[in-house]
Amino acid sequence: MIARLWRERREAAPGDEGYTLVEMVVVVGILTVVLAAVQGTLIMTNKAVGQNAARLDQSQQARVAIDSMTRNLRTAVLPSQLNCSSCASAAFINGTATSVAFYANINNDANAIGPSQVTYTITAGVLHETIQPPDAHAVGVYNYTWTSCSPGPGCSKIDRVLARGVLTAAPAAALFTYYDKSGAAITTLPLTATDLAKVDSVDVVIQVDSSVSSAINPTTLTQRVTLPNADSVPQPSSSP
Repeated sequence: MIARLWRERREAAPGDEGYTLVEMVVVVGILTVVLAAVQGTLIMTNKAVGQNAARLDQSQQARVAIDSMTRNLRTAVLPSQLNCSSCASAAFINGTATSVAFYANINNDANAIGPSQVTYTITAGVLHETIQPPDAHAVGVYNYTWTSCSPGPGCSKIDRVLARGVLTAAPAAALFTYYDKSGAAITTLPLTATDLAKVDSVDVVIQVDSSVSSAINPTTLTQRVTLPNADSVPQPSSSP
């Protein structure tokens, strides 16, 4: 009796029997495909955002580096123009394919301070800029000295990182290429004492690859810098 009533009740409400196993399997399969597609889209989007951020970082580092190097190279000055009795005779102190040091007429109002020594070096892909003004001296005394010290209190030297991930190994181009007044490249490196005095312009080529992804090409910037201060800096009066 009870079984018959239960059966009649179920037949009277055919919409309450629920889902079949086949229907559940189909729904789960569709959801799996949709979620997999969404996940794949999110992964590709995150990857694209990361690559764009890496490209922007490389471009910014390369731009900051080349702007700073070319700006300071344009101030390279012959020490004789500032009556520097303790300086070498050439504007450049040394030069290789990946490093350069030179006298620069920067932060030198009224020629009262003297030329700074500017150095660019690369260590393990990190490009450093070092600017060291001459030691304190009496006004009118041109026997400048540059005491080695570590940047910090009591030391006027400024050292900062311009870029990371700078490429120097082949096939990367040389960071610095030197030319004489005729436009011929000076190929003997490091520069000899004779060649240091011949440098009239410098090609700066920086390649930055700070990304761990091989899908991103290095950022490369190139600029040639002439030395406009070769004949333009007035001489101060010689010290007695």
